[in-house]
Amino acid sequence: MKLSLKFVALFLWIAQISYAQNSNAVLTKIERTVNVGKMTDYFDASLAPFYHGVASGDPLEDAVIIWTRVTTNVSSVNVQWKVATDPQMTQIVKQGNVVTDASRDYTVKLDITGLRAYQTYYYQFESQGRKSLVGKTKTTPSQTDLIDNLRFAVVSCSNYQNGYFNAYNQIGTRNDLDAVIHLGDYIYEYESGGYGYSNEIGRGHLPANEIITLDDYRVRYSYYRLDPMLRKAHQQHPFINIWDDHEFANDANKYGAENHTTATEGSWETRKANAHKAYFEWMPIRANTIEQYRLYRTISYGKLMDLIMLDTRIEGRDSQVSSSKNLISAAGSNEDFKRFAQEIIVSKDLSNEKDVREILEVVLPMLLKVNDQKSEIATGLSQKEFDIVVDEFATFILNKELTIAKKETVRLEKLLEKGAIYDDDFNERNNANTYKSILGGEQFTWLTDQLKQSQAKWRIIGNQVMVMPWKGVPSNDAWDGYNEERNRLLKYIKDNDINNLIVLTGDIHSTFVGEINYEEDCEMCEFVVPSITSQNLDFLGGFSAGVAEFYIKLMNRHIKDVDMDNHGYFVLDVREDKVQADWFDTNDVKRPILGESLSRSWYVNANDCKVRKASSATVALTSKNNTDEIVLNTEIINNTVKDDFVIIGVYPNPLEVEGNIHYLVNETAEIKINLFTTQGVKVQELQNTTVPKGIYNLSFNAATLSRGSYIIVIESGKTKASRTIVIK
Repeated sequence: MKLSLKFVALFLWIAQISYAQNSNAVLTKIERTVNVGKMTDYFDASLAPFYHGVASGDPLEDAVIIWTRVTTNVSSVNVQWKVATDPQMTQIVKQGNVVTDASRDYTVKLDITGLRAYQTYYYQFESQGRKSLVGKTKTTPSQTDLIDNLRFAVVSCSNYQNGYFNAYNQIGTRNDLDAVIHLGDYIYEYESGGYGYSNEIGRGHLPANEIITLDDYRVRYSYYRLDPMLRKAHQQHPFINIWDDHEFANDANKYGAENHTTATEGSWETRKANAHKAYFEWMPIRANTIEQYRLYRTISYGKLMDLIMLDTRIEGRDSQVSSSKNLISAAGSNEDFKRFAQEIIVSKDLSNEKDVREILEVVLPMLLKVNDQKSEIATGLSQKEFDIVVDEFATFILNKELTIAKKETVRLEKLLEKGAIYDDDFNERNNANTYKSILGGEQFTWLTDQLKQSQAKWRIIGNQVMVMPWKGVPSNDAWDGYNEERNRLLKYIKDNDINNLIVLTGDIHSTFVGEINYEEDCEMCEFVVPSITSQNLDFLGGFSAGVAEFYIKLMNRHIKDVDMDNHGYFVLDVREDKVQADWFDTNDVKRPILGESLSRSWYVNANDCKVRKASSATVALTSKNNTDEIVLNTEIINNTVKDDFVIIGVYPNPLEVEGNIHYLVNETAEIKINLFTTQGVKVQELQNTTVPKGIYNLSFNAATLSRGSYIIVIESGKTKASRTIVIK
């Protein structure tokens, strides 16, 4: 999520290559480049026709979803699948055939049942005489078993335009995980060059437009899933996903979104249905038997843990919340603010008292109410009180003492709280006219039932937005904006003596660790994961971001740790006596690199609602299933490619002014693309040129064409394919 702020014009991300073709068409070769050179493994022809790799997800004790996508020029295609207990695929336990076609965007998703509990399995697909990569997955323990150790990678917020998916790549090298828990914002809906884009990184989106139609969403998922780092993580581990807003549009809810304008973008219900369908086609997620697109569900990991996945975004958020949003995402997404920060903060010397005071005198009034009166006043801060805040804040910064010993900060805390613009009243007041629920009545009842009925030692909740109160910054998009419902939930937990509850949260691109209190008692603890790539305050620099973190902890004593400039993931280690989260930060997102560093570890003991800092990271217990030690090969040897090219997608469809043909070329080939009427009359030549191996997008102008149906025909050598489009 982000604030709706004015963006500075950004350069187009992709390298335009000129070819001889129709003047109304523009051919673009899509390259993922970086200042240190090309990422050569972006497009791997040897994976054909399974360019998007394989994936699995939503494990149960006797079942798991397996997924792939067949990129082909034929109208429908038969796919064979196998599940085995060994990576060589010789010990087959399940196999079968399935047909896929354009109605499901040539994706294949199967719910494989009759499997053994807590067993590692391998799976593979075959079509048109070629095999996919071998994928690895794992079922959950039996509900009657108490496993001694479970481990999960927890991730969120992977904006392709913000940088390289290095964290996914690291997760793909791990051999100690039971699954990956993804808390949403798997894709972003923005146009190429929009939110998150920078010339320095140069990773733009495809389609180049903001995604609205079904084909738009499908191509965007396709583009993300072609990324080799994300493909690797999916191949190695099952995923358990929930969506957040950007799988639909920024600040999405049941009835609309901040980034949706009905007058120019059509019905929200239609767009939401498009996003729903593409999500369930492209994600290894099990369709709900009660309602097709209902996402909230519980996945049991035996007697040790129940994983309760919520939908706080679409299912129950049935009224538009005021879009003040959170400060981290807002600041990081706005180019004007970034320039301001560079001038006012980053360029200053934080060891110089004059510079520090200049920063504070400009920045603090953005967060505090300051009046002209010199003497003390009832609301807000007087000028004298504000001067005290600046003095004490400056002292801590100059001494580099960004600790929060209570006795040293009592006066500063009281003044910050007195002057805070963004307090509990602000969040509730902003939602007062439209507030109903963040979960919806049906999901709220379901959640309380799940919590009460759970027989597991730990109840882990996967949730999109932060549950902890967060004073001092605007946060009414999170549970802060729904304090009444939050209190109802906490009261239920307290009244029913439900313990060992931990919430996992994404959304805000940063690390938070803390406790959620009700009537002065801790009822839940919360671990918030940073983004894979999405913008936070990393542009401010470490110490400057640290000042912001210091301010937040002063205003919120229940928040024990904050990191606003890291990217990465954490490993959640679950044992009967404690749950620990170990944060692994990627050193850079601006270029594709290997490596990570452990930045912090926090744990919660059983039957004791309190977060504690750990001195070291956890290590998987040796009693865990040793077959997990295998990390699969990410390459296919001797997989002969037959087709010169393959169509990935044609979008939007229907179209009005501009159409796009997204295709890949396996080897250098002469590509001819023509447009015909349904009666076979040639209307336009769109392309006739030789292009090297790669992925391409051909944009063409259809404004002069009459309304109706047309056929696009692509030819090269012995390969020929067609697609029907509608111009409205």
